[in-house]
Amino acid sequence: MKVTSKQLAELCGVTRGTVDRALNNRPGVSPETREKVLKVAAEYGYRPDFLAQSLVKGQTKTLGVVLFDIHNRIFSQLFISFEAEARRQGYFIYLVLSSKDQELEIEYIHSLLDRKVDGIALSPISMGASFEALLAKSKVPIVTFGNRVSSKIPYVWIDDKNAIKEAVHHIAAKGYRRIVYVSPPLRFKGTSNIYVPEQRYKGFVEACSSLPEVWHTVVSDADYLEHILQLIREPGEKLAILCSSDIYALDVLRFLESHGIRVPEQVGIMGCDNIDILNYVTPHLTTIDFQVDEIGRRSAAMLIDSIKGESLPARTHVPYSIIDRDSL
Repeated sequence: MKVTSKQLAELCGVTRGTVDRALNNRPGVSPETREKVLKVAAEYGYRPDFLAQSLVKGQTKTLGVVLFDIHNRIFSQLFISFEAEARRQGYFIYLVLSSKDQELEIEYIHSLLDRKVDGIALSPISMGASFEALLAKSKVPIVTFGNRVSSKIPYVWIDDKNAIKEAVHHIAAKGYRRIVYVSPPLRFKGTSNIYVPEQRYKGFVEACSSLPEVWHTVVSDADYLEHILQLIREPGEKLAILCSSDIYALDVLRFLESHGIRVPEQVGIMGCDNIDILNYVTPHLTTIDFQVDEIGRRSAAMLIDSIKGESLPARTHVPYSIIDRDSL
């Protein structure tokens, strides 16, 4: 027999408010009463009526997550920790993938709003005043991660510019005097939101400007692998290849191996993100590690805090560190 919260309260001899506090682990309920309510709820197979609750409270206990890419392990790792924190706080998640299509991203945001989600976590590819206005008109809390929209919308990530600056200095300290920076997303500058690649590029340029003894170049074209091969074959000191993301570093590593070029004996490689599949790659990739799980957890917690009426900082940075492995 399915019971309602009112019937559950009658069975336990308490008020519906007490049942709600007990089931949601809120203060104001004695341990004995909470245990009794949970026991009776389990015995009768009680499940909350979220539709009824949403009508009463004006909340659906749902969140929307918009990702532009799930193939890059950093975003799947992030989503797993986001969902775990949201679920712990009693929220259900709608996940949608824009596949780097700006029109689809906007369509999905409208669809999530039509479903009355309480808040949206967004890794955006859209940008500009009209997109910012769209988010402002949504009237629901929004948190961004990865690419940033504006200072008016809370943002959770690392300090990309300083992270890449430290990576360049780390490479130079290991004796490299030729550095190639690989960042294919830079070719979309001006047409898509590439806030993270742009920040990392700025860090690279600033670091190299302070190292006049280091020759450097940037590769951002679609056939970056062939471009890198040409640079390697040019006369000069051994190259270090710094990639804006581990997925590009892994592509470079595989490509060089297929051409019989040894890493790090002939070429050094460094990535950024420390995605989990690096544990299965040889040689082990030097990279920039940051707490992806913490970004997901904190994004969910901050979004829920905002739903509850708490103010959020414009920017939240999580720590990062360089993991020096076999590829440099």
